[in-house]
Amino acid sequence: MKIPSEVLQKRIVDAIRYRFYDRLDLYDVYRWLDNFNDDEQELAVSVFEKLEYYREEDLLNILCKGLYHIDEDFWNEKGKNAHIRFVPLGKPGKSGHVIQYLVKNLLKTNRLPHTAAVSFYNHPKEIEAQTLTDEDLVVFLDDIIGSGNTFISDVKLTIEKRKKNGEIVEEQNEWTIGNLVKTAVPYKIVLLSCILMDKGKKRLEESFPYVKLYGEERIHAFSKNRSPFGGYLKMKQVREFCYNYGSKICPQRELGYSNSQALVLFAHAVPNNTLPIIWVDEYEEDGIKKNWQPLIPRNQMKKQSMAFIQRMDNNRWVFKLSQYFGVDLDAPEWKGVIQDKNVKLTYLLRCLEKNIPEVVIANDMGLTHEDMTVLFDEGEKLGMWDNDHHVTHDAQKALAEAAKVFKIQEKDEKGVKMVDDRNYMYVPETFRGKS
Repeated sequence: MKIPSEVLQKRIVDAIRYRFYDRLDLYDVYRWLDNFNDDEQELAVSVFEKLEYYREEDLLNILCKGLYHIDEDFWNEKGKNAHIRFVPLGKPGKSGHVIQYLVKNLLKTNRLPHTAAVSFYNHPKEIEAQTLTDEDLVVFLDDIIGSGNTFISDVKLTIEKRKKNGEIVEEQNEWTIGNLVKTAVPYKIVLLSCILMDKGKKRLEESFPYVKLYGEERIHAFSKNRSPFGGYLKMKQVREFCYNYGSKICPQRELGYSNSQALVLFAHAVPNNTLPIIWVDEYEEDGIKKNWQPLIPRNQMKKQSMAFIQRMDNNRWVFKLSQYFGVDLDAPEWKGVIQDKNVKLTYLLRCLEKNIPEVVIANDMGLTHEDMTVLFDEGEKLGMWDNDHHVTHDAQKALAEAAKVFKIQEKDEKGVKMVDDRNYMYVPETFRGKS
């Protein structure tokens, strides 16, 4: 890859600074540009500088405005205070629960003037629809409405599943919101999403005219008259560029899931509605798997060296932080340090030390707001962080000492990271009678 011209370099640096708030560096962009031909650099940079990156504080601002509009609209229509019942779309670990996490934190310090009560639910079945009255307001939460498919599929009472033999069967949709989303009910139904892509918004308004939508609307990237890429000729050129590569690395979703054509990125996740050339990290060509250098991969958190799913690595840290878990490693028959709770606490501590946003941590770990609250309370009792979730001096010192040990170990291993968990885990002498 040739080094971009000075003009392109300035455009890249400006986008990193003003659109990504310095969360990317020049190397990230250059690595991504290496996917394309040298004569396509200008087109690739044109896409890069139109991306919209939303930090946690950006989402909180959108949600705050949305909540006040919802509250005000209910008051103006009903003339009474509402009991707002928040329901995230999808299962824990999905984007709906991330947004609920943010809403909970937001309402701790912000009071809605026309709200009588607020309730949060992790599962739509927790709400008994028949008990709701005209004072109730059901608010479904998500980070982005791209095509509208998620909401539409969640409303269905049954879902189709394909068996191993290829047979398609219908099963009950355990996470259905269809028992709540109905016409002619006394309560109001609202969908609050941080971003509403114009295509998905229009589709949901046509399919569910009794559901009011709130959030910031965004126009699909290659809209004929309102494209952010300017006039028709330039827009068409960029579209062809994105489509040609998209058809190669992400067939059937060349311009994002269901042709959403989104240019949106969140700190906690990259939607599949966004152009695939931004987030794909692997594709298949002629039956052979090949790598694609993503700008920001969809599974970026899982790829971090400290990822929660890499338990072997985290186990080393649990062992080194055993002082917090009441385990005497000098005891002749010590055991019990590698427990699920300790693993989660250790991972959470390491993330807080790196100033990773809590909403990102919760999403990566697949935990609800209640789960995180329990962990935070436990960690505070153990002296890992204070009431504001700031890592204590003692915990910082313990992390630093452990990091030094691991650096020495890795140096001794000549760059090969091999961890023998027998040094860190209790392994029983016998198991089911066998040694």
